[in-house]
Amino acid sequence: MKNALLIIAFITISISTLAQNNKTDKRLLAKYTVEELKTIKAENPKEYKFINYCIENAFYIAEMPQEKVKANPSKFGEVSIKNISKIDFYQLNIDLKENDYQSFVIKGTKKILIVKSKNHILRELNKK
Repeated sequence: MKNALLIIAFITISISTLAQNNKTDKRLLAKYTVEELKTIKAENPKEYKFINYCIENAFYIAEMPQEKVKANPSKFGEVSIKNISKIDFYQLNIDLKENDYQSFVIKGTKKILIVKSKNHILRELNKK
C-alpha cells in the first residue's frame, strides 16, 4: 500500500513539474507566436531564457529630469503606458540596442522609461 502511494505521489509531482516547465509567459505573445516560442525554446534555450528575463528586467522607471529632457529632447522618445506598475515590455515594441540604453518620456507622467542595452542585460543574466 505504501509503495502504491509513493508511486502515485511521484507521478503527481512529475506531471506537475512538466506542466510548469511547459508554461509560456503570455506576455511573450505580444511579440512571438506560440510556434516561434517552441522553436526558440527547443533550438536556442539561452535565447529563450534571455527573452523571458527581458519581460521584467530589460527596463526600469526613473523620475524625469526635466532640465535634461528640455536640453536634449532628441535623446528621449515618448511612450504611452496605461499602468506603470504592470509594464508589458513586449507590448511597447521597443527593440533593444546592442550597446546603448534608450530613454522614453512616459506620457502623462513625470517619469521616464529607461531600456537597458542588450549587452547589459546579457551581463546581468550571466551573473545569475
